[in-house]
Amino acid sequence: MRHHYTLFIYILAALSLTSCKDDFDINKIQSNPKLILYCMPTVGDTTVIRLTRSLPVNTKGSITPVTTAHVDYTVNGKEAEIINMGDGTYKAVAHQQVGDHIHIAAHADSLPVASASTTILDAITIDNPSVKKVHLYSNYEEQAEDFYQITATFTDPGDTKDYYAVQLVSAIITHKGGILTGTDAEGEAPSDDTDKTDTTESVRHIYLDSEPLLSGLGQIDYDFGYDDNDYEHFYVFTDDDINGKTYTLHLNVWYEPGQETVKLPDGSMSSQLVSPYYRVILYHITPEFYHFVHSIGSLDNNDLAKAGLSNIAPSYGNVKGGIGMTAGYHKTKTKWARYEEIIQTWK
Repeated sequence: MRHHYTLFIYILAALSLTSCKDDFDINKIQSNPKLILYCMPTVGDTTVIRLTRSLPVNTKGSITPVTTAHVDYTVNGKEAEIINMGDGTYKAVAHQQVGDHIHIAAHADSLPVASASTTILDAITIDNPSVKKVHLYSNYEEQAEDFYQITATFTDPGDTKDYYAVQLVSAIITHKGGILTGTDAEGEAPSDDTDKTDTTESVRHIYLDSEPLLSGLGQIDYDFGYDDNDYEHFYVFTDDDINGKTYTLHLNVWYEPGQETVKLPDGSMSSQLVSPYYRVILYHITPEFYHFVHSIGSLDNNDLAKAGLSNIAPSYGNVKGGIGMTAGYHKTKTKWARYEEIIQTWK
């Protein structure tokens, strides 16, 4: 593990900063309360808007939901119906499709008007994944480990600058009215058809050693207090290195085999090791969405900044007159896939 390196760097940085002048001015971030607006529109008929009230520095209390706001939400200039859910959540009811321009303006009490705009992006097709077992050196663990490697291929449009995010989801399924053993229902993959089974999904942490699009970190970065933790297992990247190309993502997750017995077509029985089922979700996101998530991830992954030994960059936002983010996206899901390895057969 790398923790002993990080402690050494903390001590070194502290010694080097003893003669430095910190020009951080707390007055620069003191202000009156503002609306905090978050909204992530995509293709569909209902969009959730979340409004809270900011808390200035040196003020006691907590951020509170804004339940009495007036919200204007337009799709290509046409007003949408707004439903106030009463807890700081508002729903805009309007059909949205690729290319639509979204504008939001929120008014509440004596707070300044908060407004933002975004666009609904198109979907990027991604092929169904494959899963294999690999034995790889991990920079984070500083030793070779077993992983499942999930690969999936997509093609980046060549005529635009594009921003993406990827998530990896695993699934355990149960029959209606009963719990199944392992991660498999009589050899059937999880299905989005819920008539027969219930699917419990988990978004997984991805080990990034095999995927250069998602990780620019090497051992020296870990030693200086940087990490490759993600923001809510939501990994962002750009098409800077793949513009117009077909590219295969290599996503590693921890090796956690299960075991099951199945009947083969020739009538014999087989005992096999199996992984959970996995699917890849590819998000096509706006530049604002990318910069927002990237700024949060950069702060969270910098141990030196969290210890007060380096500058903390503020998180990105695009809300005028307020705080927060309004950013469009479009997501594409693959089908489910898993790894299977026969370890014994018998009649």
